[in-house]
Amino acid sequence: MEKQKLNKDVDESNLEHTFKNILLLEKLFISEIKKIYEIESGITEINHYIMSITNRAISLNRGFVTLAQSNNYQTAISLMRLQIDNCLRLYALSLYANSSEFYEKVLNGEHIRNLKDRDGNKMTDNYLVTKIDKIFPQFKSLYKKLSGHIHFSSEHFHFNNKVENETLSVSVGDIENLTIAEKVDYTFNMFLLGKDLLSIVAEYRIEITN
Repeated sequence: MEKQKLNKDVDESNLEHTFKNILLLEKLFISEIKKIYEIESGITEINHYIMSITNRAISLNRGFVTLAQSNNYQTAISLMRLQIDNCLRLYALSLYANSSEFYEKVLNGEHIRNLKDRDGNKMTDNYLVTKIDKIFPQFKSLYKKLSGHIHFSSEHFHFNNKVENETLSVSVGDIENLTIAEKVDYTFNMFLLGKDLLSIVAEYRIEITN
């Protein structure tokens, strides 16, 4: 996933366009799920797993757009980290030696971080991020940045700070002070995460077709 450099030559129309693209991913996700369903002639263990992740992804996309459009980026950005989680959990399926066993273990509450891939490596988040970063460049750097939005960290100081004439002011409860460029950047990366997940779903469909 190529993270976009901060582009300051953007406006509200770019932001709205990216919102639309995020929501358009829903149709593409559903299309892939229908194709997989038809190929496998119904619901199997694996496509049930994929369907569940895809359903969560669509919900996260809708939630992100709703929150961002109300200028609640502090909460919206946390959903980006959850979308990364979807990518990791779906990718982990392809690394496990026995997909049916993987499905049963996860369904019964086993943590994926305790499971080992076919090479004997525990599939921790860090391990999965390192692996997937080879497919989607800069995925790891975005993972690290967004993880800072889940637990309170230096990332959160930015949302209620404002500097004017070298004077720092801090507010509580006011609208957030992100620039339009920052809003577009976060929103575009949410779109890219959705595309990454869609690519993983499509890869499974291609695999069972061949």
